[in-house]
Amino acid sequence: MSSPPESTVHRTSPAALGAFPDLFVDYCTNFSAVSEFYAGDWQSQSARRTAATAAAQRPADRDVLADTLLDQNERWGLDERTRAHIETLRDPDSIAVVTGQQVGLFTGPLYTLYKTITTLQLIEEWADQTGRPVVPVFWVEGEDHDFAEIAAAHVLHRNEVVPLSYDPGVADNPGAVGRLALTDDIHEAVDRLDEALPPSDFKPAVMEHVRAAYEPGTRLEDAFARLMHSFFGDDGLVFVNPDDPRLKALARPLFRRELEAPEASAAQVNATSQALRDRDYHTQVSARPTNLFWLGDDSRRAIDWTDDDTFRLRGTNRTFSESELLDRLDAAPERFSPNVVLRPLMQDHLLPTAAYVAGPGEVSYFAQYGGVYDWAGLDMPLIHPRASVSLVEGKVQKVLDKYDLTVANFQADLAPLFQDVVVEAMEVDVDTLFSEALPQLHQALNALKPKVETVDRTLGASTEATRSAIMDEMESLKQKVVRAEKRQQDEVRAQLRKAHVNLRPNGTLQERIVNVLYYLNKYSPALLDDLRHALQPDTSAHQVVEI
Repeated sequence: MSSPPESTVHRTSPAALGAFPDLFVDYCTNFSAVSEFYAGDWQSQSARRTAATAAAQRPADRDVLADTLLDQNERWGLDERTRAHIETLRDPDSIAVVTGQQVGLFTGPLYTLYKTITTLQLIEEWADQTGRPVVPVFWVEGEDHDFAEIAAAHVLHRNEVVPLSYDPGVADNPGAVGRLALTDDIHEAVDRLDEALPPSDFKPAVMEHVRAAYEPGTRLEDAFARLMHSFFGDDGLVFVNPDDPRLKALARPLFRRELEAPEASAAQVNATSQALRDRDYHTQVSARPTNLFWLGDDSRRAIDWTDDDTFRLRGTNRTFSESELLDRLDAAPERFSPNVVLRPLMQDHLLPTAAYVAGPGEVSYFAQYGGVYDWAGLDMPLIHPRASVSLVEGKVQKVLDKYDLTVANFQADLAPLFQDVVVEAMEVDVDTLFSEALPQLHQALNALKPKVETVDRTLGASTEATRSAIMDEMESLKQKVVRAEKRQQDEVRAQLRKAHVNLRPNGTLQERIVNVLYYLNKYSPALLDDLRHALQPDTSAHQVVEI
């Protein structure tokens, strides 16, 4: 196989896919309707300059940040361009465009790559518009304790979704999942991936990168970052792991603020959430005091504020006074972990984040966070939607062309589309055809019967026998027509199902299910560069890419 040809890209409204919440659709296509919930218009150059000025003034300690990032990125394959970008962060005028994702198996679904591509695309654009050095940063989120959420990936094989899972038998709450060292069970997941990917010119290189990253003994967060670095090694992407004592020490003032006023941040989120509901928008996040977790050696537990003004580790009888927790924060800040509310605030406390590249869910929860950013004394960055993409292979495009369909025609449930296509494709209505023909036959026999009986009265019975035989033959003919039609319908169903599995696997968007390795194996790792050039940083529309 050769490198992938230049891709053809079409744009379609995100609303047409029936897969995104109204808040996200309005954010992308009608920003003025939701502007009160965000820091500024993500497409406005003046808003970008304002966000850049605020971001440059923010980091608590750029030198500690840069030193930490150099140490961390050494583990994942530090190249000279990444080193230069990290050193750039020492410059007080520099800013960052940031994205991030949980440490999903083999990098998780395609949207992880789309987030990264959008981030890299924006660097030059922001530098031109703000006149500042701009650094691309990827936040490696490994502190979550939901192992099942990150322990599976999916690829396509012969138009079927193949699940790949890593199951080392960890506890329900194993603590920060990114810290977990891979066991020998990872071999089974890698071998399963190897079996699912068909032979290609690119497979040896693809599998070599996977095996090099996902080795027993390697921490999940390190395996994730190494494989991501292998995809974007020449782009200077800076990875940051927040689960680091040096970074947690820098975040100590934010955590202290939360512990000293444990109800304040949740109250801010909940007030904005009500304002969203009053506008008939959904709310992505529910907040409760506090927005911190306690990171133990073998668990990660929410720190709940109780009615008796103490703190309790959720699911245990372990309690703390405020002073006890503050003493622990001073002594060991790495024991504290932000939840979904405080995570972006920690990020923007540490980094000069001018823009955050977000998925639809993140765009939605940032709408709830304006008040909590004010509470923390931080400026919310501009929120830039990641590229939302459907990759259309040639085999799928043939189906679309044959039935005059688009990607937007494929919704979660295939059945309505199948009915529409079958009705459109049918040249005859079998039931109507035969129901109209049978009365004419009966009428002809009814007219014939008295005439033959004038010749011989016994021929009346023969006429009825003939009628019965004709009806039997007509029913037999009808069944033949029905079977022929069913064969045609089965072909239509099979072709539509093939397209549906590829475009809406398991009923959801391709970008939320399928892992990138399926495409890199088939079309070459150069596909990522092709997508970077083909996709537009204007992500207000869903982009359909023919490959």
